[in-house]
Amino acid sequence: MSKHRKGGRRPSLGIAVDAMDDIEPALRHLIGLVTALRILGAADDSVEPIAISSIARCAGTTLDEIEQSWRTAIGALRIT
Repeated sequence: MSKHRKGGRRPSLGIAVDAMDDIEPALRHLIGLVTALRILGAADDSVEPIAISSIARCAGTTLDEIEQSWRTAIGALRIT
């Protein structure tokens, strides 16, 4: 059951709201990763490729989570 479901609210709307709420922490995580990349890009030091690869892998996982939540929200809204 939806954690945001109120009296007359349709279940599909609650599912969409929950999915959108799930996106917020993932977006904050992604913002942190982009900030780290900006800092690394501004530094004059050489960055090991494995470090960039690790950040990219982490960002990819986060984007997958955002995409899944987005698809859940859109799917729920389409059935209303």
